[in-house]
Order: sequence, then C-alpha cells, then structure tokens
Amino acid sequence: MKDFKRYILPLFTLSICAVLSVGGWFLYSKIQNPYSKTEQFVQDKEAINRLLQNSSEIHRIWNEGEDSREWNLVKQECLKHFNITSTFDESLLRCNPILLQCNYLFNPKLNYRFVKPEMGNDQNQKMYRYLTKSNTSHVGLEPSGYLFTVEDKQSHKQLSLLLADQCQEVFLQNRVYAYGEEISGKPSEDIEDYRFDNFNQNIYIDRHLVMNSEVNDWIDFGNPNFTKGIRKIEADELFMPATRLNYSQMENFCSFKGKQMMQAHYFDAATFLPMDLSVVSPKKNNRSPYYWTKKKSEFKEDCSLLYAQECVRKKAFHINSTSPSWSGIMDSLGGIFEVFRNPIDPESNLKASSYYFNFKSPWHKLGFRAGWDGEDFELRHFDFKGINPKLTVDNFKVGFRCMRESK
Repeated sequence: MKDFKRYILPLFTLSICAVLSVGGWFLYSKIQNPYSKTEQFVQDKEAINRLLQNSSEIHRIWNEGEDSREWNLVKQECLKHFNITSTFDESLLRCNPILLQCNYLFNPKLNYRFVKPEMGNDQNQKMYRYLTKSNTSHVGLEPSGYLFTVEDKQSHKQLSLLLADQCQEVFLQNRVYAYGEEISGKPSEDIEDYRFDNFNQNIYIDRHLVMNSEVNDWIDFGNPNFTKGIRKIEADELFMPATRLNYSQMENFCSFKGKQMMQAHYFDAATFLPMDLSVVSPKKNNRSPYYWTKKKSEFKEDCSLLYAQECVRKKAFHINSTSPSWSGIMDSLGGIFEVFRNPIDPESNLKASSYYFNFKSPWHKLGFRAGWDGEDFELRHFDFKGINPKLTVDNFKVGFRCMRESK
C-alpha cells in the first residue's frame, strides 16, 4: 500500500506531461502551419482546373479526330496496337474512342489517366462505357455517348466526362422531297409521284454505314439477350461495315444507340440532288438517278463516284469509298448492299447498287431497290425483281445505317 501511494504522484505527473505534450504539439503544428486549410483549398482548386483543362483538350481531340496533332503523334503505335495494317478513311476517327485510348496509351506527356469502369466482366477492358437510354437509369439521357472517367495523376481527383456520339451524323434540311425513281410522263390515277416533307422535324442520319467497332461496343455494353451469338470483329475489319447481322439484329443495334433503322424515303431525300436548294417547296421534284448530277443522262464510270465491280481490281473497298451526296451521306451508290426500313413499299428495302454488278448494271440508280428477307445472305434470300443477276456469290454482304429524330 505504501509502495502504491509512492507511485501515485509520479504517475500523475507523467499523465499531466503527456497531455501537455500532445496539446503543445497540436498548438505548435497550428502555429507552424496556420494556412493548411488554405493550402488544401488551393491544391484542390488547381486539381479541378487541371481536370477542366484536360476535359477541354479531350473534347477537342474528340471532334478533330484525324486532324488533331495527337493523331499524328500516336498514329503508328495506335495502328500497331489494334493490328490495323490496311488503309481506311481516317475521318472515322472523329467521335471515336479508339483515338482517345491511343492518345492515353502512347502520349507520355499527359498528366491524367482514364479509369477503367467496373464492368463485372474481365474481358471488357475498355477505358469507357457507352451510355444510352437502353443501358442506364439516367432519366432523359440525350444524347447517347461515351462515358470516360478522367483522373488527375497528382491529386487523384476524378471527373466523369460524357462525349456525345453525334459528329458522324448529317442533318436533313427541312424541305419537300420525293420517294423513289421519278415517274416519267404524266402521272396517272394509279401511279403518281410520292412526295413528302420533313417540316417541323429534325432528322439526323448516320453519315456512314455502321462499323464493326460500333457493333463491338454493342456486344460489350448492350443487352446480352440481343447480342447472343454475335462475335466481335477486330484488326483490319474494325473500320469496315458490319455485314453479318440479320435485320432484327440491325434494328436492335440502332435501338441500343437511341436511334432507328434508316428509312428508305429519308435515304432518297438525303441522296437525290435537289434542282434548286433555295426552293424548299418545289411544285415538282425533278430528280436524277445519280447523286452527283442534276442530269439524268450524266452517268460516269468513275470509281470515286460509284464503287462498282470494275473498281475491285483498282482499289480495296472501305467505308466512305466514294464522294458524299449533297447532304453528306457516304456510299450512296456502289460498295455493298444496304438495307432500309421501307414503310411505303416494305418489299423494296435493299439498295442493290454494289460491287457485285458492273457499271452497265441497271441497279446503279438512286431510288431503285431490290428486296431482302432479312434472315440470311444466300441468293435465295434476295429478290431482284425479275432482273436476275448472274452471280456466283455464296454470301452477299449487307450493311446498314441508323437515323434519329430529335425534338
């Protein structure tokens, strides 16, 4: 007991010293660093400014595509990374996540990184997600786009960046149009020119055919019930048109993108060259069967205008092989088959003008369509309206594009 009393005072003294030491250290740290909160605020502000600046740069690269200085910097390593050895139209890099990924992988000067999304599937190692109304709970998501998470390397602060998937679209001018081939002579009661307008409508049409790289994104981010059995296509085929989907799958793809299948009459509107662009409500829609001229007799055997059978020996086919139509639509004639939804004449849903036919073929005309049942690609699934081609093709290639109407 006496020993215990003897130790009370030293223990009490040590306790007091400990409290004073901790308090003194705390007070000392405050005196030594009175601006810690201010400095943290400054650092946070600098990090946010870096993120905003990088966001602006990412937007610039996204829109400039092949014209950006970054593409020239990383081009060779990018092509090697994706095993691309054949040439393609590099304008397809605009609004394309491949360029942003390559810039991140091969540009050593970046002070940010992309955070890979948690997908629940280890095979999906892309640095982005594709967000659309069909795969997100965000109400009123408009438009669909690519979601990147940008992280500042220094502070580890993050910023979510949604990049709109729109710069590969063309706007269809509001005016009066006509469907199909022009009727020669005076229209009868049974046969008349089908005319329509898109006033009070905002129609946006895909500039080019849907690519394999886009279908790959659908496989990664879409409903697996709709993509079951569809395999990814990589390397040199990334920028080639998707040609192995049946009609139902094509519709589901466009729906995933927040769009719909291209309709035949809108395709005619975007490809028939108006006689006078300044007159939006002409009394009659005179039209040439060739998108590059107003003259019905001015056909040209030119592979830069129409990629026909003879062109295969001269240059390889790729998306955007020919000149654009007046509205900006690519591959209006020639190339591969293209299917549409045709609410006016459902049995005539196929642009047959293609490299399966030579320049002399009657199929090389705008508004003149064959039919496809949408199920498979053998000859028996196609209807050439009595103009039976002599072909030895086992399987035809059928491409498609999407469109959307915006309020």
